[in-house]
Amino acid sequence: MVAPYTEPVALPEPRLVDPARVPSLRWGILGPGWIADQFASTVRANTNQRIVAVASRTPGRAQAFASAHAIPLALASYEELVAREDIDAVYIANLPSGHHDAAMLAIDAGKHVLVEKPLTHVITEAEDVFAHARERGILAMEAMWSRYLPQFDVVRQLLEAGAIGEPRLVLADFCQDNRLLARMWLPGDGSPLWDMGIYPIALCQMVFGEPAGVNAHGIMLENGMDAESTTHLIYGGGARATITVSGVVDVPQHASIAGETGVIEFGLPFFVPSSVGLARKGFNAPMDYWFDESGIRGHAGLAYQVTAFADYVGRGLLESPLHTHADSLACLRTASEISRQLGIAAT
Repeated sequence: MVAPYTEPVALPEPRLVDPARVPSLRWGILGPGWIADQFASTVRANTNQRIVAVASRTPGRAQAFASAHAIPLALASYEELVAREDIDAVYIANLPSGHHDAAMLAIDAGKHVLVEKPLTHVITEAEDVFAHARERGILAMEAMWSRYLPQFDVVRQLLEAGAIGEPRLVLADFCQDNRLLARMWLPGDGSPLWDMGIYPIALCQMVFGEPAGVNAHGIMLENGMDAESTTHLIYGGGARATITVSGVVDVPQHASIAGETGVIEFGLPFFVPSSVGLARKGFNAPMDYWFDESGIRGHAGLAYQVTAFADYVGRGLLESPLHTHADSLACLRTASEISRQLGIAAT
């Protein structure tokens, strides 16, 4: 029997890395699309990192991007960028089908790599990237940026402290009408599951690890892309998760973790800087909150992973302790199994 709720709970403060206390790396960007635009903007505004070059194989695109972000050098060749001695790290933000080759190119040139999520749609390619980076003494990190947000560290501390007892259930949704976003529907590169659903998959993995069972069903388009899906994940000991992903309707991006003695509720959307609520178990139990008051909002939250990456480079780490190579591979295996069950077009 759970004791009745009595006093408010003081939620922990996030353990954040000071951007001024990490190495100021010199960055190159491969693939100046929308996410790279968000990355470059927040790097400039919220970190001590320096972007010195950008490369695109589309004529004129790198120059336009460089002009917009005050980047000194625009190049038309990935090879030329990674060969430069004035670049320490490469942010790889082209389409997922190109991530493996771009990452291997940068690793061969001795550059640390931050590869946009999903790292690939092909597990053997991800294994290849991680193994090659480790052999070369290179940090290779999937850009699962939600892992590094302040509210995720608050949640980690709550789980570590047993604030909700043993976690038993995760509910997470990422539903956004992206019918006009062309890249979302490209076989081999798009898919709401792989582009959006990877966030709730990663949350479930952080809480429970890799599932023992996967049961997915959804609505498919004629081109083999998933329009909408709901997946039930089963874990050892009977813990479970339900995630819903849609590329055709809007629903607040909600996530919660229920335990034996309480519940953790993320603010909306759960995968950008927001808040955390904690309540004791019981009908209509009051909830105590931690709010992110940093002023960093939306995709500006990419800054946290960049600072963490620089910290890891400075410490000589070859993988992220918050989202290890094993974590990345576990998420990719789960996404691959959901893809198989839904019948998403092969990569």
